[in-house]
Amino acid sequence: MQDWSIPLIVATAGFLVVLLWQVRPMVGWGRQRGASRDEVRAAQERIESAKTDEERAMALCDAADLLAPSSAKGLYLRAIRANPSSVRVIERAVAGLRRRPRALESVLWRHLASSRWTDTREASRAALDALRALYEGPLRRAVRAKAMANARDALK
Repeated sequence: MQDWSIPLIVATAGFLVVLLWQVRPMVGWGRQRGASRDEVRAAQERIESAKTDEERAMALCDAADLLAPSSAKGLYLRAIRANPSSVRVIERAVAGLRRRPRALESVLWRHLASSRWTDTREASRAALDALRALYEGPLRRAVRAKAMANARDALK
């Protein structure tokens, strides 16, 4: 190999990486298997046309269900912010992010930090219960699991 060919190979590889990154939305990386661009686009339109916070939260959850878990985290956070007192939104986030326990933990903690527990009592109990299950299961933190159970019981 000649000295000038090494930088050429590096530049070509860099160009291909940037090209693949730019083409990524057209290929469909970031969506669930079987979800088409049209379905994702229709879900986005439902989000924009929602009239109430509850409709908006459900539309955000529907859109998040079409995306891969790594891309869905932001939509679940928006859904929880749109309707923080909805237990159903918390359950949908738990179901959608069950394969990504760290992302789910982050979403649940953000919900608990951003809302008053007394105003969103049932949703907070659902979030605490989901955190308890996470800490007993995949994240294996027994002390935190007990703390979440105690906090959930204190909300009764």
